[in-house]
Amino acid sequence: MVKEFMVSSSIKKIFLSKVFVEEIRGSERSSKDLIKSFSPFPKENLKILKSLISEGKIVESNRRIRLTENGRKDIKVVLCGGTFDILHPGHLLTLKSAKRLGDVLVVVVATDETAEKSKGRKPYNNEQKRLELVDSLKIVDLAIIGERGSIYGSLLRIRPDFVVLGYDQFHKEDEIESFADNNNLRVKVVRLTKEIVGIKSSSLLKDESLINEI
Repeated sequence: MVKEFMVSSSIKKIFLSKVFVEEIRGSERSSKDLIKSFSPFPKENLKILKSLISEGKIVESNRRIRLTENGRKDIKVVLCGGTFDILHPGHLLTLKSAKRLGDVLVVVVATDETAEKSKGRKPYNNEQKRLELVDSLKIVDLAIIGERGSIYGSLLRIRPDFVVLGYDQFHKEDEIESFADNNNLRVKVVRLTKEIVGIKSSSLLKDESLINEI
C-alpha cells in the first residue's frame, strides 16, 4: 500500500502564494524552474504541486502553472501603497500591520508623477530606486510601480482581498469600496490609525548622514 503524501494547509498556502506572485510578475519561467525555486527540496515540491493540482487549486498548461479560482480563494492578498521616498519605522509598522491581514503582501510604489503631485515636491529617489528599496524588504512579497493617474489600475490588476491605507493617506475608503463593488471585486478597506510621532520622510530628508547611506 502506497502511503499518501500529506501536505499541511500552511505549506499549501505558501505554494499558492508563490504561484500568485509569479503570475502577477508575468513570469515566463517554466513550472519546472518554479518548483526548484520554491524550496531546496525539488522532490517534495513536486509532490506538493501534484497534490494542489489534484485538489483543483492550480493547473499546469504549456509547462506553466497558475492558480485556479478555488486556489485563489485559499489565500488572502493584501494591497497597500505609498511613496516610500525614504524607508522609516512608520513605513515598516504599516507594512507589518498590513501583512498580518493575509498571506501575500503586494506593495504599490507611487510613480514619480504621482509622488510629486501628492507631496508637492519631487521625490528624492526616483520610482525605480524606491521600488528596489521596498522590494528588498523580507516582509514584502511583491512590489510594483503604480499606475499613472490613480490606484484603481493596480486594484484591478491585483484584485486583493484587503486594501490597507496609512493614517495620513488621502484616499477615501468609501470611494475605493464603491469602485470595488462596481468592478465585482470583494475588497475590504482597512485604515491604519497609529502614527509614530516625529518620523516623517520630509524630516529625514534634512539629515545628510541618512541621505548618504541610501
